[in-house]
Amino acid sequence: MKGDEVRNINGKFESQYFYDSESVLESLNSVSPSFCLAKWYNVSIHIPTGRTHSCYHPPTHPIPLKEIAIDVSALHNTQYKKNQRRLMLKGDRPIECSFCWQIEDSGNHLSDRAYRSKDVFEPGLIEEAKNNLDPNPRYVEVNFNQACNLKCSYCSPHLSTAWNQEIDKYGPYRLADNKTHNDTQWMRNQNMVPNNSPDNPYLLAFWEWLPKIYPTLHTFRMTGGEPLMDKNTFRMFDYVKEHPSEKLHLSITSNCCPPGDQWSKFMTSVISLEHSINHFMLFCSLDSWGPQAEYIRNGLNFDTLYKNITEFLRNGKRHSLTFIITFNALSYTGFVEYIKNIHKLRNEYNTDRQLIWFDIPMLNDPLWINAKLLPELVTELERALEFMIANTEGEHNRFKGFKDFEISKVQRLIDWVKKDDKYDRKTAMKNFYLFFSQHDERRGTSFLNTFPELTNFWIECEKTQRN
Repeated sequence: MKGDEVRNINGKFESQYFYDSESVLESLNSVSPSFCLAKWYNVSIHIPTGRTHSCYHPPTHPIPLKEIAIDVSALHNTQYKKNQRRLMLKGDRPIECSFCWQIEDSGNHLSDRAYRSKDVFEPGLIEEAKNNLDPNPRYVEVNFNQACNLKCSYCSPHLSTAWNQEIDKYGPYRLADNKTHNDTQWMRNQNMVPNNSPDNPYLLAFWEWLPKIYPTLHTFRMTGGEPLMDKNTFRMFDYVKEHPSEKLHLSITSNCCPPGDQWSKFMTSVISLEHSINHFMLFCSLDSWGPQAEYIRNGLNFDTLYKNITEFLRNGKRHSLTFIITFNALSYTGFVEYIKNIHKLRNEYNTDRQLIWFDIPMLNDPLWINAKLLPELVTELERALEFMIANTEGEHNRFKGFKDFEISKVQRLIDWVKKDDKYDRKTAMKNFYLFFSQHDERRGTSFLNTFPELTNFWIECEKTQRN
């Protein structure tokens, strides 16, 4: 897995992954200062809504049905995306990739243009991309279905049936300035009503397309909704068993707390796949620790999640776990505990390889739960960073400590929070209070009981909303 290899430079212990990402960036810049392999070889496809993007930073855009009617590869190679590739080849910066441009302009950190390109990089790929606007992807992420048993604070009805059911029952959330949130009318207005039927044309196109891209596929990742609630996930497991691939990295992004016996079925599938793939990665979506994680991801049972992930860690051979921490305003106060528990799990389960990872993408929207809402709590990130630096991986704690690129990503998050921009904190505070007041009323939760350390901030938000 990435980052397992290390190198010693003048006594400094560095991950090969971090070094290789820097090297790949140099190669990218030799083509143009905006060139990114992810735009060519990385794709996320949202089948229920018929939309796509190259990674999680740019917004999704629609896949025209007329394009996939001509060529099913338009699930990835839309005309829109081809135009963004042309801009990159010329050295222009696509507006949709502004997150990376902000990081690069800061001059302090590698952007995800380097990391996402490294994830798909192989010799000859850059030259191929320069002359090919219709590539087969190496990294494919698919959302098969809207089905989900959780109602995460920052999610939406088009990605969660549980959210959809709540909005159908209570209506949209009321925000400041007579605005609403998660009104399902917007899905109809933007042609984004999820189609979960087996005859969805995007789903049919995917299964037609899969055999064409499978031979060169490096990573296949299933997301949701909750992928363990959809039969296409298990159909994909069966497909892989029937078509073993020594280089394939197979993965799912799960809330690790699915209903019924779905987790048991999943574990049976994972164990049966050991000899059919190179590696299996479980991405566990978890944004804080304990009761605070349950509040952010409403419907989550943290104890069940913990039992399930430790079962996963104990069983299997070609497998790893990555915590996905979608960092938001409610992640601060539990972050030190979270990092210490990652360290604890690494010391308990990591032996001769890296079994436990984490990534920390920043939540941008909704703005009222964006981490910039509480910049004064950046000290919690700094405390976590101190712990990570004190436990940096070295020869004495191989696979137990924290890697340089993990430390770099937390520092990057700190710098991003501190960056002076046009964030409208006053409006965000109003909407924070309005949203979570309705959240507590509808869902029987209590913000103040769960986050007592934020009581003064809650009172300040309430006053701001009333004035």
